[in-house]
Amino acid sequence: MKIYWKILLLSFLLSLAACDLFQVRDPEDPSETKSSFRVPVEPKDVIQNLINAFNDKNANDYKKNFSTGLPLVNRDFFFIPSGNVLSSFPTDWYVDEEFQYFNNLIIRSPQDIPITLSFTDEQYDIRADSTIYSAKYFLNVPALNSAPKVYEGSLKFTMTTDFNDAWVIYFWEDIAKQDYKSWSELKIEFY
Repeated sequence: MKIYWKILLLSFLLSLAACDLFQVRDPEDPSETKSSFRVPVEPKDVIQNLINAFNDKNANDYKKNFSTGLPLVNRDFFFIPSGNVLSSFPTDWYVDEEFQYFNNLIIRSPQDIPITLSFTDEQYDIRADSTIYSAKYFLNVPALNSAPKVYEGSLKFTMTTDFNDAWVIYFWEDIAKQDYKSWSELKIEFY
């Protein structure tokens, strides 16, 4: 019986030493981008992921909200800018352009201050194979040597599920609000 306890004690001590239970772990690298992305199992998750991508300043999480076309979705992402900038906006605006503008926005804004995005008057029109989301938006973008820039307007997203049943945006229409800069103007500025 005495040998049994010695073996048990030795096994216990070896297992403690092997798993580094009491070792201090390496700290997280502060330069790593924060990610609050969660799998969008319903349209509301896409909206929350967009808000989080701005707050976290995470371009990869931002891009995950949009359809990249085949093989995951039968529809490519397409953006229609607000009417006030239609003539000066690039004619073809797809997911790569969307990613580029957002990445530039992150690079050129102060790193320690989040970009704030909020939606009001939200409506979800659920259809058989898609959802149309409409809302008013408010976007507050910090600037390096001046007051934050504010963008306001309305938008319509059309969302669908990809082959993994994750929701994505494949169509976006921006609608300007009188006397305010629209999201389309933000995109032009940082493209």
